[in-house]
Amino acid sequence: MVENKIKVVMCCLGPETHNRGIMIVSSILKEEGMEVVYMGNTTADNAIKAAVEEDVSVIGVSSLSGAHLRTGKHLIELLKKKGLEKSIACVIGGVIPPGDVKTLKEMGFSNVCVSGTKRDELVAAMKVASASVIA
Repeated sequence: MVENKIKVVMCCLGPETHNRGIMIVSSILKEEGMEVVYMGNTTADNAIKAAVEEDVSVIGVSSLSGAHLRTGKHLIELLKKKGLEKSIACVIGGVIPPGDVKTLKEMGFSNVCVSGTKRDELVAAMKVASASVIA
C-alpha cells in the first residue's frame, strides 16, 4: 500500500517577528518526508488561498507573539466561511500557554503543539491532522 505524501502550508499569522521556530519545524517535516510550502509571515486569507492552490491537507501555524487566540480564531472562521474546514486541517504551535490548548481545539484546531513538544509528537500531530481531512 502506497502512503500519500503529506503536504503542509507553514506560516506565521499576525504580528510575528521570529521565524526560527517555524523554520526548524518546516525542516523536521521535510526530513520526515512531508512536502512543505513555507510562507513565513502572511495573512489567514493568503494561507488559505495557498493551501487551496497547493492542494495541501494541513495548515501549520507558528505563534510566538501571544496573538494565537485572535489569529487562530480568524483562520478557523475563514476556513468555515469558505466551507473548507473539513478538507484542510489546522495545527498551531509555539509559545502557547497550556490553558489555551482546550480553547484552540474547541475553535477547530486539530492539534496544538506547545513549547517543548518533541519531534515525534510534532510529526504525529501533522499525520493525524492530515488523516482527518476529507479529500
